[in-house]
Amino acid sequence: MKTLIQTLFISLILPFAAMAQEDRPQVMVLGTFHFTGGGSDYINSEVDDMMSPQRQAEIETLVEQLAAFNPTKIVVELTLEAEERFNATYQRYLAGEHELTVNERQQIGMRLAARLGHDRLYAADYQSGMDFDAMMGAAAENGQDQLLGRLPQLQADIEALDARLNRPEVSVSERLRVFNSEEMLREHNVYLTLAQMGSIDNPAGANEMTNWWGRNLHIFAQIAQLSEPGDRILVIYGSGHKFLFDQFFQEATEFEWVDTLDYLPAQ
Repeated sequence: MKTLIQTLFISLILPFAAMAQEDRPQVMVLGTFHFTGGGSDYINSEVDDMMSPQRQAEIETLVEQLAAFNPTKIVVELTLEAEERFNATYQRYLAGEHELTVNERQQIGMRLAARLGHDRLYAADYQSGMDFDAMMGAAAENGQDQLLGRLPQLQADIEALDARLNRPEVSVSERLRVFNSEEMLREHNVYLTLAQMGSIDNPAGANEMTNWWGRNLHIFAQIAQLSEPGDRILVIYGSGHKFLFDQFFQEATEFEWVDTLDYLPAQ
């Protein structure tokens, strides 16, 4: 039989526990390609003119879809040092004194924030280098031809995907649905291919992948630190980060992960 103290504990504590679960911040990660077609990624996607009337109309449709999530905070791929300047530009946009540039931070982030009446957006990036030359050199030195052969194949696969997606009949929302699909996220395993490059004496791949996982953990922590109970946070970031972000927010008991595909309906 339960003691009086046990009964009181259950009656007093469990409602608070349930309330805490219900009040957890929701987080949805939108993995994007770079609208400029450039970037510092190992492989950059080919894109056409995202400022064309057709693409602008498609971005408006995308923003309408994302607005259904009704985020309370929007996080973009931006260093903390650049946040104040970015939000100053956003304020000029709200005042009708700035035209959005082609970058997805503005095309999606600012456009959606304005639609929802937000007074600011949030930066959450952490920079750490990735020395590909060190990894490639260590792999070549150790005769790891099979590992080295994975990268040209990955590049060929990405280029084939770009050729399939970078067509007028494929909308921005459709393309982003692919970029946030399980099939695309599985490509993150290339980082474990890279991790194997080198030797016990020179674990170049493992060292660089420690930087990669660490960078994403820092970003996760920054997003967590700006979150508040009841928040609905939309994270707009390069798709290469989405696999780890999703894993972190799914496994962190303090958050409720939201599937982006629920807001990017199949055409």
